[in-house]
Amino acid sequence: MVAPNLPLLSIVSSSAACLAVASMVGCESRTDGVAAATTASSATGKAASDSSPSSLIEFVDRTILENRDRRLLSVDRNAAWQVAHGAVAYGLELPLDVDGNRTPALGYLFSGGTMRGWQLSAGPVHPVTGRPMLKAFVEAGSYVGQGHVDQFLGYISQNHLPLDLEILVDNQKLTLEDWGRTAQWEIPNNPYLEYSWTLIALTNLFPTDYEWKAADGKTWTLEPLVEFEAKQDLTESPCGGMHRLMGLAHAVKYWKARGLGFRGGWALADQVVRNSIDTVRKFQNSDGTFSTNYTSRPGTSSDLTTRIGTTGHTLEFIAFALDDRELQSPWVERAVQRLCEMLAAANEVELECGGLYHGLAGLKLYRDRMQSLGAKSLSSSTR
Repeated sequence: MVAPNLPLLSIVSSSAACLAVASMVGCESRTDGVAAATTASSATGKAASDSSPSSLIEFVDRTILENRDRRLLSVDRNAAWQVAHGAVAYGLELPLDVDGNRTPALGYLFSGGTMRGWQLSAGPVHPVTGRPMLKAFVEAGSYVGQGHVDQFLGYISQNHLPLDLEILVDNQKLTLEDWGRTAQWEIPNNPYLEYSWTLIALTNLFPTDYEWKAADGKTWTLEPLVEFEAKQDLTESPCGGMHRLMGLAHAVKYWKARGLGFRGGWALADQVVRNSIDTVRKFQNSDGTFSTNYTSRPGTSSDLTTRIGTTGHTLEFIAFALDDRELQSPWVERAVQRLCEMLAAANEVELECGGLYHGLAGLKLYRDRMQSLGAKSLSSSTR
């Protein structure tokens, strides 16, 4: 069993630990009737021989699709923790093997499907909405069920699904909004004083909400959560603080969209995000990978799984947090290309799901934003 209070990627750096957790957190590479993907050598060679922006996006596209189709999660072998991570990268398109059939993973779970670690319950009536609350059980540090408060909701929320999306819980038809409103209500009851995934969930589900009533009878905003998170030690946080930074980056974008200027906790969060981007760039390795020590100090590893996990987590953060100009910088392109090359080299290797899917989510963010920038550029040039 993986030690529950340590970041998973720091544990799987040794081969013995990799073998110990493989059956629980691994994402197996399988063809299962899908056409064989491009081999590692040819994929890497193509990228190395043609590094123009258009070919890089093509390489990213291929990497995203190949890993979706070859690394099939199974309802028998895997658990909800892996599905929730996969949903960050693929949303409703994430496939799941259920009794030998490929089915949309979230569709299966939302329609009442069962899986280890998927523990939702219909709670009492929400005093504000008048609808049943939707609660997700937290098993602190788990790699089977929800290991952090609002972790599953935070990951699912990044796919911008409709709030009226139905989720069958205890034979009741609840909605994604019910889940989100429950998260708002339960903020004062968080026993772990960790709000990274809560910030991601609430800023994505309710981008125009400013304040709400919570279980303690008080009116809440996100600012005290943002300030608390911004003051925490990133080096002591899960996965080198990258989840904490993602929560802060989502909060910064949420507040910036309000156009009220940065002050108090918001200003502190903005500064932490900016400083962390500078540190990530300063510690980037010459081969394009990011430090295996995240923002604490430079570092690399001979273990491919570790390099994929640390570079993937970090790329996800910067692909979301960088402004449009910086996103197009050569140092970002080097990281994107190197991650694609590493995933191609590991095409036939079982990888730890957390690092894999966060990396693929980073690649998807990068691709989508670059394509959007290309469309904007084309629109501007034709005026």
